[in-house]
Amino acid sequence: MIPRIADMLDGLELFSDFSYSELRTIARFVALHSVKQGEVVFNEGDPGSNMLILVDGKLSVFKGGESGRHLLSSEGRGRIVGEMSLLDHERRSATCVAESDCELLTLGADGLERMAAEHPVLAYRFMYRLARLL
Repeated sequence: MIPRIADMLDGLELFSDFSYSELRTIARFVALHSVKQGEVVFNEGDPGSNMLILVDGKLSVFKGGESGRHLLSSEGRGRIVGEMSLLDHERRSATCVAESDCELLTLGADGLERMAAEHPVLAYRFMYRLARLL
């Protein structure tokens, strides 16, 4: 599974400065998930402690309000969703729905902490790239 995940990371903007060997290391700390069209990935207000990397498909992000649900963004391949909850562990600020069948990679706070303990320079570079993209 690690080579498959490394292949998915390869070519994504967030990981453009990483060697394939480094991508294989990062792959040890992320998980692959599939979601079906129409499935809610997370709801506004849900507890959160991970970010999603969309490797295939399309996601929509909605925010609730007094007059109903409003589309904030539509995300495609390579986009990052929910990254703030990885950093601040706060509740989700929006709802994320799969607009098509999707493959997602998730990095949780526990995975990031393990990466930082085992590969601190790699974790620092990952966080720096994430900050630059935000």
